[in-house]
This record gives sequence, structure tokens and C-alpha cells, in this order.
Amino acid sequence: MRASIHTKLLVAFLVVAALFIATGAMSLQTVRDISHQSRFLDEAHKRVDLSREIEHALALQMNYTEIALILGDESAIARILRENNRFNNKLAQIEGSAPPSEREIISRIYSAQDQLLSTVADIANLIRDGKVDEAMRVHQQTGRPLYDGIEALVLQIVTNKENDMTRFRDSVSTSVRRANFLNAGVAGAAVFLALILGFIISWSLILPVREADVFLSQLAKGDFSTTINVPNRDEFGVLAAQMNQMSRDLHRLYEEQRHAAQQLRALNEQLEQASKAKSDFLASMSHELRTPMNAILGFTELILDETYGEVPEDINERIGDIHTCGTQLLRLINDVLDLSKIEAGRMELQIEDYLAPDVVNAVTTSLGSLAEEKGLELIATVPPDLPDARGDMKRISQCLINLTSNALKFTKQGRVEITVQLQGDDLIYRVTDTGIGLPPDQVDHLFEEFRQANPAIAHEFGGTGLGLSITKRFVEMHGGRIWVESELGKGSTFAFSVPLRPDRAQTT
Repeated sequence: MRASIHTKLLVAFLVVAALFIATGAMSLQTVRDISHQSRFLDEAHKRVDLSREIEHALALQMNYTEIALILGDESAIARILRENNRFNNKLAQIEGSAPPSEREIISRIYSAQDQLLSTVADIANLIRDGKVDEAMRVHQQTGRPLYDGIEALVLQIVTNKENDMTRFRDSVSTSVRRANFLNAGVAGAAVFLALILGFIISWSLILPVREADVFLSQLAKGDFSTTINVPNRDEFGVLAAQMNQMSRDLHRLYEEQRHAAQQLRALNEQLEQASKAKSDFLASMSHELRTPMNAILGFTELILDETYGEVPEDINERIGDIHTCGTQLLRLINDVLDLSKIEAGRMELQIEDYLAPDVVNAVTTSLGSLAEEKGLELIATVPPDLPDARGDMKRISQCLINLTSNALKFTKQGRVEITVQLQGDDLIYRVTDTGIGLPPDQVDHLFEEFRQANPAIAHEFGGTGLGLSITKRFVEMHGGRIWVESELGKGSTFAFSVPLRPDRAQTT
């Protein structure tokens, strides 16, 4: 039968309590026995006192008799009778509790006392008649032997009572010593047993805890082969079994996780290889496509400039469309090429001194015609006291162009404002529009590659989703960050910060 920890502790407590109760009961029994023997000792002491008073009364009778004989004083006879009465009273008290052996002695004393009283009466009559010599003779021949006989008998009683008192005193002392030894032995046994029980119970609690501590330490180090061995059949035993099962489950999960991690590493390697192959392919294809595209754009510009002669109006319009589409395609090719270089780690920043107003002027010049075409107001606010900055002006301009062109694209009416400010050691570029805005749940995915906030909006306004991703990469390469604040239907503010000095910039 399995005993719980509560049962073990309760049993140990009850055993210790029973031991102390037994010790207390034995102590009470000892006190009762000693009290009983003390009562006997007191009675024996009283009987000794009575026997001594009898002896004293007898001695006074003898003395008064001799006084009466010597002085011829009849009043001494009255004293003799008084002491005789006292003698008889004390003797009667002793007789009430006397054993049979003493009753015989007391009977002999009574008989001798009667004879003595008769002799004393004769002596008193002789003294009264003036026959003192004859009274002296009677006393010497009869009275004195009777006194001596009674005295010897009384002495036996006194001796017996003193022996009884001594025996009771020794018995009490023996009982006290025996009780002390017994109580000390029982108390020592109780304490020893309590210590043994405490040791057993405490170690039955401490050992499982120590085993669990060692087990958990090994488990924390990743050693799942260890087990916890607890002989207890209580809650600790159940806990040990559960911990062993937990160790087996953790070992199984660890092996499954390790196997999954190996598969994941292999998959990551494959994905990295595929990504590298994709980047290499995109870089190669972009480079190959950009060369003929530049040629096409060059030829269309020559035709539009009528270098080869006058161009009919209907053909001129078609060639203009070709030039516009080619320019957009070249921009897309450049974005793909930049992205592939960044992913391949081959993109390098050209760090040099530049002026923030020059960056903003380049953007407004490049996109001013687009704003005018859409009927939008393009505003630039740049403080005149901005210090010189260091960075890749071309890439920073590209970032600002991407943000501004997006703002113009998604703004149907109103304005787009570009602002620059110095905040600590960073330059903050902001592009604010009055466009369609963004819902909060779409902001987090804006800067992912080929990801646009809403496919329906992308279908309406166009775009590939690369501009913001490339902008984010260029900003981070400069050691800065990019963020957006937007409210649906009220417009957006895209901002990025770059360090004024290139200490934190990554060249690649």
C-alpha cells in the first residue's frame, strides 16, 4: 500500500506524540506510587512517634513511682495514674494498625500493665500507712521487674516501628531512583526514536529533492539520457516517474527538432543557392536588357528630334509612346539590377560630400513635369543653414525620387511636399502627400519586395513594388531607417533618416 507524504508525516508526529504521552503517563504513575509510599512513610513515622510517647509515659510512671517511694508523696501516685492513662491511649492507637505479631506484644503489655497498676496500688497503700520500707521492698521485688518487662516490650514495638519507617524510607528512595532511571530511559528512547523518525522522514523528503536537482541540472545541460531513481512510493515517486517520462518526451522532441533543423538548414542552403541564382540571373538579364533598351531610347530620341528628317504627326505620337514605355521599362530594369546587386552584396556606395538642397532640387526638377501634368502642387522646404553632408548623393536622390514619384502617383488632387530638417546627427527627409492614404494593417508590408498594399490599387495606379524595398535597402546601407505615417483617405508621410556623416554607413 502506498503511503502519501501527508500520511508519513502524520504517522511520525503521532508516534512521537505517543512516546511523549507514554513518558508522561509513566511519570504520573511514578508520582502516584511515590505519593502512596510517602503516605505509608508518614503513617510509619506517626507510629514511631506514638511508640516513643508510650516509652516516655512508661519512663515517667517509673520515675513518679520512685519519687513517691523516696519522698513518701501520695500526689506522685496521681501523676503515675495520669501517665498510665496516656500510656494506654497511645498504646490503643498503635494497636489499631498493628500487625498480628505486634498485637501479641501489646496484649502482653496490657497484662503486665494491669499487674503493674495493682502493684502501684499496693505501694500507694503502704506509703499511705507509713510503711515505706515495705513499699520499697514491693517495688524492688515486683514493681521494678514489671517496669523492666513492659519497657522491654515497648522497646520491641519502638524498634519494629523504626524498622518499618526505615524500610518505607528505603522503599521510597528505591522507587524514586527506579522511577528516575525508568523515566530517563523512556525519555532517552523517545528522543532517540524521534530523532530516527525525523532522520528517516527528512531524508525521505530531502533525497528525492536532491535527485530531482541533479536530474534537472543534467536535463538543462541537454543530457536526456539521465533518469531519476527515487525509491519512495509516495508523491515523490509519482513525480519521479513523471519527470522520467518528461525526459523521454523532451529527448524525442529534441531529436525531432534536431532532424527538422537539419532539414531546415539544407532547405535554407537550397534557398540561398536559388536566391543567388535568381539574383545572378536578374543581374545578368537586367544588364543584357539595358544595353538594347538604351539603344532603342537613343534611336527614338533621334527620331523625335527629327535628326533623320521630318516625322509625320501620327508616327511621331507612336514613337513618343515607345519612348515613354521604354523609359519606364529601363527604370524597372535599373530597379531589378539594383536589387540583385544589393542581395548579392555587390552594391557599393560612393561616399562623398553633398548638399541636401541639391538632392531636393534634382528631385523637383526630375518630377516637376509629372506634377504639372497631374495638376498637383510640388513643394520643397529646405532650411538654408543645413551643413554639408556625406553620403552617396545618387542613391539618396534615388530614394527621395522613389518616395516622391509614389506620392505623385497616388495623389489625385492637392499637393506633395518635400521637407528636410537636421535632427541631432541625422538628416530627416520627408515626403507628405494628400493622396489616398493607407489602412494600418497594410503599413507593415509596404517595404517588402514585390509587395503592394492593395492589389486593386496597384492595378489602378500601376507599379511593381520594388521602389520602396530598394529605398529601404539604400537607407539602411547609409545607417539610417525609414518609416511611414498614414491615414486612409487623408494622405501619407514617408520619411527616412540618414546620418549627417557616414560613420555608420555600409559601403556595400
